[in-house]
Amino acid sequence: MAKNKSKPNTAPQDEPEISVVDRRSSMLDEKEIGDAGEERLPTYVERLKQEAEEKDKRLREYIAAYKEKSSEDDEFRKRLEKDNDARLDQFKANLFTRLIPILDNLNRAVQSTISNKDFDSLHQGMEMVTKQFARELKNNEVQKIDTDNRKFNAKTDEVVMTEETTDPERDNTIVEEMEPGYIFKDKLIKAAKVKVAHLKTS
Repeated sequence: MAKNKSKPNTAPQDEPEISVVDRRSSMLDEKEIGDAGEERLPTYVERLKQEAEEKDKRLREYIAAYKEKSSEDDEFRKRLEKDNDARLDQFKANLFTRLIPILDNLNRAVQSTISNKDFDSLHQGMEMVTKQFARELKNNEVQKIDTDNRKFNAKTDEVVMTEETTDPERDNTIVEEMEPGYIFKDKLIKAAKVKVAHLKTS
């Protein structure tokens, strides 16, 4: 007959408690504690922040350079305008210097007519002044528009009168110059006022 073996009634023994004491904190000095307390940004954030600061600095430099350049341009523009005004004034002075003698001759002709009642002398004086004025215009490259025996040109002529003609070849031809026109170099300064033939259609 088998014997029943009974296991010994053994109570589990309590495991020993282990306590860990971290003594490293006592070894940290104040500097290390302060460094550990600071917020550290990730490396890529610091790089982005630095790049943003550099770009902001360059932008401020560009704005300052632009303002300086704009100021220089304003000064140059004012100086150019002043120079142009001075040249224009000099041109006017030279022009008036040439016109005043013509005015003097006109005044002498008028005074001669008042004192002597000599209209022949007035006529001669007026011719002299007219030639003097025309010479001044020519010397300054002002040319009279030639209207003799040519067709009407809208670029240089102004029709003030028309005359009917039955000759087709004379159609749109200048018949008479009413007032002369003038050109300065390639620029029209006064159109020639002319009388033009117009072909009669009926």
